[in-house]
Amino acid sequence: MKKLSVLLFILLSAQLYGCSNRTPEINETVSTISEPDSPELEIPSTEGGDSAAIQNTEAETMDAPVQNEVSQPEESATTADDGYYSVATNISRNDVESYAAQVRQQFLECDWSAISAEISYPVTISDITCNNSTDFLEASQSFDGNLDEAFFSALEEEDCVDMFCNWEGIMLGETGQVWIGEVLDEQFNSQGLKIIAVNGLLGK
Repeated sequence: MKKLSVLLFILLSAQLYGCSNRTPEINETVSTISEPDSPELEIPSTEGGDSAAIQNTEAETMDAPVQNEVSQPEESATTADDGYYSVATNISRNDVESYAAQVRQQFLECDWSAISAEISYPVTISDITCNNSTDFLEASQSFDGNLDEAFFSALEEEDCVDMFCNWEGIMLGETGQVWIGEVLDEQFNSQGLKIIAVNGLLGK
């Protein structure tokens, strides 16, 4: 009986020892199986997150050029010429009004030298006919002390915006103290804007 008990104890011990030896093999097998699985489970979620982030970044990057392209026509629309002075010239409103402001300032400063370069000759000023800039500059030597205050008051009130115009030219001053217009040469080529008439500069 004792021999049988000893034999059973030996067999049981051998089985337990064998199970303990196989346990690492099972664990290794499990870990070998689980190791490929876990990256496969993690990679889709990671790649999905990165893909979404990249898509969001690309969408944000693409938004800026679209907004800029939309804003450009709005800017050009605000600066587009409306043909306000087209009855007198094809030169843009902005250029006409800038030139008028320049001429106005030259008269207010009595800058006769600058004005002489802007006149389309011949021009008659208070019964004085000037055929060129030299004639005008010679005549201007007698202007001081004989200038009409009403002429300069009218130019001071002129804002050079939406000025009256007709086929003859564009008017500065309430009663047409200065007229400007586009001048053409003999071949009908534009010479740009010039002073074409001056009225009431000198007192009587």
